[in-house]
Amino acid sequence: MAKTIRKKSVAKKKSVTKKKSVTKKSPRIQDDNSMGIMLLAGFGLILLIYFGSTVSVDVEIDMGQEKNDTNTELLDQAIVISGKTYKSKKQAKNMLTGLPQSQLTDEEINFVESYRD
Repeated sequence: MAKTIRKKSVAKKKSVTKKKSVTKKSPRIQDDNSMGIMLLAGFGLILLIYFGSTVSVDVEIDMGQEKNDTNTELLDQAIVISGKTYKSKKQAKNMLTGLPQSQLTDEEINFVESYRD
């Protein structure tokens, strides 16, 4: 005789999980943050106006012929750049522009870039 195989079915229980209730944040907190930022900005403007009105700056600029005369005298004098002496600024500019920039020192490059006729 053959034995019959019986399968036992296991009863499964459905588990019901209870969800926790979530409280929403009130929009009132955002209003408080906005109010704080507005107060900070207002306080900054008040300080800016206060310090801007109490500070005074006096600037005196002297534009005269003496300054222009010294520039023309400097053109006639010899100039030394990176240990090399040139008869004038114009000659130094002509000599330095003929050389490749990779062979020039920083001082020579700055002179060439800042030179004006």
